Amino acid sequence: MPESFVCRSLRVEDEAAVSALVGSSFSGFLGGKFWDWKYLMCPGFDRSWIAVAEEEGKIVGCNHWVFRRFKVSGSVAVDVALGADIAVVPEYRKRGVGRALIYFMREKHADRKLPLMYMFADPGLSRHFHTPVAGYVSVEHGTALYTKILNWNKVISTAGAFSQRVEAGEFGDRLSKVDLTVVFKVHGAPPLRLRVNRAGVKADVSEGQADVVVSGDVATLALIKGEGGGAWGLVEALLSGRLKVRGNVMKMFSLYRSLWVFRRVFSGKIT
Repeated sequence: MPESFVCRSLRVEDEAAVSALVGSSFSGFLGGKFWDWKYLMCPGFDRSWIAVAEEEGKIVGCNHWVFRRFKVSGSVAVDVALGADIAVVPEYRKRGVGRALIYFMREKHADRKLPLMYMFADPGLSRHFHTPVAGYVSVEHGTALYTKILNWNKVISTAGAFSQRVEAGEFGDRLSKVDLTVVFKVHGAPPLRLRVNRAGVKADVSEGQADVVVSGDVATLALIKGEGGGAWGLVEALLSGRLKVRGNVMKMFSLYRSLWVFRRVFSGKIT
């Protein structure tokens, strides 16, 4: 016997019924104000993101989508859909309501040509509903640990190239009054010492004697390079303790005035 329910987009007058249905289906977790916050108060909310199944004026099921912007690379981002909460009134379950709601949403938003639709589903529900009924493909998941290994040899090479440019007179007398030795200490790497004077920059892997010691992690080196917020990023890192600087006060001032040198020395790839 054909089902008499119909699928359509959410209307204002449906909101209370949908909120109550989702709240009862998920033990109240998504009920009331939380449902409002997650959907109605979401920036750019569009009622077409929520579908309902209706029979004779009664809401018997609902399906929610949330649209996201995925950053694929540094310059490429795509629109995707997150399949969120699906709820069906108990007496209407196993009658095709959930399947109908999913396919209604897919057809309605087909013109978006989304490259990806994903969701986070309970494994049991995924086996019995999302995969066989909706056609979702289960993927392996886990946490991957990536470790960046500093390569001070690259920095030493860059320092040598910079000194050649100084010797050629490219920077005029900008280093005429600089005499500074700085040791950089980064967790998991040997200390790197940079000696800056009128001749340029000499770098070596040594703790040695230093006027200023800079301590932090790999991310703080990006701040030294001028990435991640510029001068304010450095100030924020100092205030938060992620970047620590100690040594002679006057030499610290000289370090600040010579940041342009360190930015050039760290400008290349260092991992």
